[in-house]
Amino acid sequence: MENECEEKLIYEILRTIRRKLNNRLKSEELFDCHESLTFAEQQVIMVLSENSQPMTMKDIASELGISPSTLTGIVDKLVEKGIVKREPDPQDRRKIQVFLTEEGKNIVEKVNEFRTRVLEPILKNLSPEEINLLKKIIQKINEVL
Repeated sequence: MENECEEKLIYEILRTIRRKLNNRLKSEELFDCHESLTFAEQQVIMVLSENSQPMTMKDIASELGISPSTLTGIVDKLVEKGIVKREPDPQDRRKIQVFLTEEGKNIVEKVNEFRTRVLEPILKNLSPEEINLLKKIIQKINEVL
């Protein structure tokens, strides 16, 4: 019974953190144009920024743990905004490669600045030991997932 209560508490804490981060994300302006990025669009941009080569739709969907059909809608919007481009893979024209445009690369810098603004006040309230423990716990959770 005690373990069940702990699981519920941890779940509620994680849910609250996710909700607060999403609300913060929605309220922030990430770049100086009238369009804003959804969380899903940011995730696609960041996955692309972490790879030096263009990625296939299948690889991006796999990395994010979403279906290719869901990814298609997200990438469509990013193409419309001029943030990513899609082109056939020169090695296999059945595959579509996605890569960041210059505008996309500029946004990556601004998203990174946003993440720093969000995390800095949180992390400054933790000691170096607490930060190391937090990293270890998050890494452990990630390994299990």
